Amino acid sequence: MESLFPHKDGAPGKMLQAIQNSQIVLVDNAPKGTQLKLLLLLEGKQKLYFKPKRYNLNDVINGDIYAGYDRHNSEVFAFYLAMVLNFKWIAPSVIRKIHIEKDILVKGTLGLKKTMIKNDSGSVCIYGKCFYCKRNETVCPDKNGEIEGAAILYLDKQFQVHKSPWRRSYTNKKMEWEKDNNFCKKVHGTLSLKRILNLVDVAVFDFLIQNGDRHRYEVYKDRIILLDNGKGLGNPSVDELDILAPLYQCCILSSKTWQHLEMVSGGSLSETIKLLAGKQGNILATEEHFKAVDRRLMKIYATVQYCIGKHGSAKVFKSF
Repeated sequence: MESLFPHKDGAPGKMLQAIQNSQIVLVDNAPKGTQLKLLLLLEGKQKLYFKPKRYNLNDVINGDIYAGYDRHNSEVFAFYLAMVLNFKWIAPSVIRKIHIEKDILVKGTLGLKKTMIKNDSGSVCIYGKCFYCKRNETVCPDKNGEIEGAAILYLDKQFQVHKSPWRRSYTNKKMEWEKDNNFCKKVHGTLSLKRILNLVDVAVFDFLIQNGDRHRYEVYKDRIILLDNGKGLGNPSVDELDILAPLYQCCILSSKTWQHLEMVSGGSLSETIKLLAGKQGNILATEEHFKAVDRRLMKIYATVQYCIGKHGSAKVFKSF
């Protein structure tokens, strides 16, 4: 099995169209997780997660790399980035708008309606049900009565969940990988080469969008699924290099991944994402974010060259 979903005969485009346009028949809170998200049931019984918009595209998130709410555009940007890099283990995601009256109030469950309140201007807003959800931190409709968000295909599968060896402490305490440059030797003692290469792929992916919040990972059919990509695109001026720790500490990379990274040099990575998103009528990030992704790609190239200089190509590039 080479991908999570079919990728031939225009299948991804058809899926995105269905996710974006299919009729909603039920809306509920999605209680799992730390942040507000809704569960949408479509006609045909397909489920979607809906992560509402919390920031404008040009808002800059300062502070820790994992600071702030999830960014809905980061989820969709991540899907297109994965498609360009041929990382086919990610849930399809697209920008969608849902109407507070026609979709949510008419089709919302009683449980959802209990987590909705009116704001000072009389709009009905949602605070939801989650670990960090608070009554005073709501999502409200725009002047058209709509809430924009990322509609993400709900994966109704059982995943194995593992703690990432390169997870953060979320405190001032330094983790072992942050103190030991030979940390990868310990990881080699507990994980297969295939799994480590997979973790390096994920680190490359996360570095490009600056998602520093991958403290755990989900596995299906022995592949890591790229779930929860909402902490990317926070600050286009920051390149948190330690997200790349699996690459520069292990100094190995899948040959296929390297081929795809080489193919998107010279600005073509950001240009391709712009083109793909444009077909859905979306602008997913500011020009600064697109430039930042191309800049980070150059830093990935430099890291790989550092590894080649240290160990030689034959030891760096691996097939699995």
